[in-house]
Amino acid sequence: MAAAVLAAGCALVRKSSAVKDAGRPLVYPNSMKLDQVDDYHGTKVADPYRWLEDPDSAETRAWVESQNKVTFGYLEQIPGRERIKDRLTQLWDYEKYGVPRKDGGRYFFSKNDGLQNQSVIYTMDA
Repeated sequence: MAAAVLAAGCALVRKSSAVKDAGRPLVYPNSMKLDQVDDYHGTKVADPYRWLEDPDSAETRAWVESQNKVTFGYLEQIPGRERIKDRLTQLWDYEKYGVPRKDGGRYFFSKNDGLQNQSVIYTMDA
């Protein structure tokens, strides 16, 4: 069922892309590149985007904001987007349990009430 929903969503995006701006490409902001190079036992590895690893830096926050402006500007123009979102919310709103695992005399399992961003890990005596 998820594949059918995804296919329908992709078809809608493809159709809306043809209507929107007649194929004009999105223009993303430039991303700063630094001369960061690490040496791992004689092997040099370039890491020009290391600065993005600090989620609290002003530079990273500005970069995320500029990228989101382009992305959400596009997504908000997709016809039927709210309808798709509402339908996906309905489809995904059910309890999900992970496979229990026994370790050290205890069982561990995950549970998601339906619309939680992440599952919660629970434990109980074996």
